[in-house]
Amino acid sequence: HQATMTLQDFKLKMISELSSIYEMDELNSIFNLLAEDYLKIPRSKILLADEIYLNESNQNLFLSALERLKTHEPIQYVLGKTNFMNLEFKVNSSVLIPRPETEELIRLMLKENLDGKEILDIGTGSGCIAISLAKNLPNAKVTALDISIDALEVARENAEFKNVDIELINADIFEYQSDKRYDVIVSNPPYVLESEKPIMKRNVLDFEPRQALFVTDDNPLLYYKSILNFSKMSLNKNGKIYLEINEKYEDEMKDLANYCGYLFSDCSKDMFGKNRFFAITNL
Repeated sequence: HQATMTLQDFKLKMISELSSIYEMDELNSIFNLLAEDYLKIPRSKILLADEIYLNESNQNLFLSALERLKTHEPIQYVLGKTNFMNLEFKVNSSVLIPRPETEELIRLMLKENLDGKEILDIGTGSGCIAISLAKNLPNAKVTALDISIDALEVARENAEFKNVDIELINADIFEYQSDKRYDVIVSNPPYVLESEKPIMKRNVLDFEPRQALFVTDDNPLLYYKSILNFSKMSLNKNGKIYLEINEKYEDEMKDLANYCGYLFSDCSKDMFGKNRFFAITNL
């Protein structure tokens, strides 16, 4: 029979076993997420952790989460969900975990009057961009495209769960052609260089889908070229393209947009002051 464990006992055990992987503030936030999710209690109540006893099934939940976290698995995959744009999204290892920068991209888009527009999200993953836009723009027609069937399955569940109607297309943007015209095309494509791998954390490298992250150093703009080529045929006049980019390639992106015949609009910085969001207008 296991000795009774309090939530505080678990917290101390977790801190001692994960402190080599995470900073203290991250550990606190992971602990809060686990406690909220597994015990269905508000954060204010978690402060009484030394008075909360874990029954055997809860104890097993917490301890098996700890085992997974020790392998560097991201907390979002352990819980099977994450928050994005104040919405809860299901995530698993076939989709990239949505990042705060991508929320900034959506807020940037929502400053424009996009309701009622035809919008295409290329490389949708969990569906976070497409679904957040559909949620905020009830009259827009949103389409989401991904090469991965598994990712689209996650996007489909998220769309149902969020009660939005988006069209899903399983296709490879390098080959996809369509007669449909869009007013807005958005993408957060793979843009991390292979050479940047050494500076990345194991929780990203070992668990997140590689095809959603990496490009080779000799062709870093591979996806953008393909998206802009596709857009030539598929973007309406005065349509806009919104892209999340690798901050190292702002100038190359400008050149690429000009070369493809677009009027360069604007490059905005993210919260860390890095050139991250690229907006192009099709005149």
